[in-house]
Amino acid sequence: MRMVGVGGFAVLAVWARGWVAAHVAERGEKPGTEPPAMVRAVVLRPERLDAGVSYHAAVKEVERAELSFRVDGTIESLLEVKGPDGRPHTVHEGDVIARGTPLAKLDARDYRRERDMAAERLAGAEARRAQAEAEAGLARVERERAERLAQRASATASELDAARARDASSRAALAGARREVESARIALDQAEANLSYCSLASPFERARVASRSVDLGQRVTAGRAAFVVHDLSGVAIAFGVPDTLVGRIKLGDPMEVTSDALPAERFRGVVYKIGAAADARTRTYPVEVRVDDPRGLRPGMIATVHLSRASDALLLPLTALVPRASGPGCDAFVVVDGPHGPVVRRRRATIEDVVDDRATVLADATPGPGQSLAPGDRVVVDGVHRLSDGRAVVVED
Repeated sequence: MRMVGVGGFAVLAVWARGWVAAHVAERGEKPGTEPPAMVRAVVLRPERLDAGVSYHAAVKEVERAELSFRVDGTIESLLEVKGPDGRPHTVHEGDVIARGTPLAKLDARDYRRERDMAAERLAGAEARRAQAEAEAGLARVERERAERLAQRASATASELDAARARDASSRAALAGARREVESARIALDQAEANLSYCSLASPFERARVASRSVDLGQRVTAGRAAFVVHDLSGVAIAFGVPDTLVGRIKLGDPMEVTSDALPAERFRGVVYKIGAAADARTRTYPVEVRVDDPRGLRPGMIATVHLSRASDALLLPLTALVPRASGPGCDAFVVVDGPHGPVVRRRRATIEDVVDDRATVLADATPGPGQSLAPGDRVVVDGVHRLSDGRAVVVED
């Protein structure tokens, strides 16, 4: 093998530099300048975006009531419901009832007797009040007569004093009789209320019995749960969303609900409850959607809620994004006019979300060098990894 000395290498290096300079000169380029890159660009414009997000959820009652008697007593009767076979049965779980239908009744004889006695006491008190009113009226007339006679010296001072004393006494007796009537009326109202409390009914227009915990002839105490009923006017769809998404959900937002239990049905609902704080265990915010026409959706079922939101957004293909030159995040290249033709400049791409193969980006209100993307920018979407800030480009049609 032929060896080349140090002097030979120096000669070769000088020759190589000369060859490169000549080659670049032939192409009309300056030494060290990159040729324009062929790129494809799109104009960034707001587009109508119909985005959808789905959440797994649980169906629960929109409202429930725990029914209990307000007085002590013995169960005298339970509602009889006609079954699918036409035969009646005692009300139980799953039965649908209407507002005002008595589910259970207590033996009301004692309360009826108390009501009757209270009514009699009120009647007696009213009679005594009437007598006291008559006596007070007579005493007033006698006092006024005695005062007139005393002015004409036709009645003695002792007679006047006696008339005034009888008047004061009768007025005091009348006040006491009126208080007795008021007390008797309150007692009667309470007795009538206690009698009405012997019947237990649902507060909802239509309700389903969720549980029954009393039997015929059973002694119950006031406040002990006898039935639990669910409101059938609607159901609530409960789910949780992370803190990154809760800000996108607003009260009144429409949502579509589906369930594997009812694959042919699609339900419409609205967001009516958003938790103020995250759940301590799951770290998600509780959200509830109300469906007013459940058509078979029942508490305990599993459902999926679909949030659809139409909005204008700046959509950018993912192929336009490059890692930020320094720090986390992404940049994009925009085509601008340079002194010798089109060049590209880096812009921050603040990504809000990803939809399919495109990203929604936030616009900058004051675009400029080093700023974020803005509507109207010509953004390079193909060939970005060959680019650098300030590189000359040729934009393909």
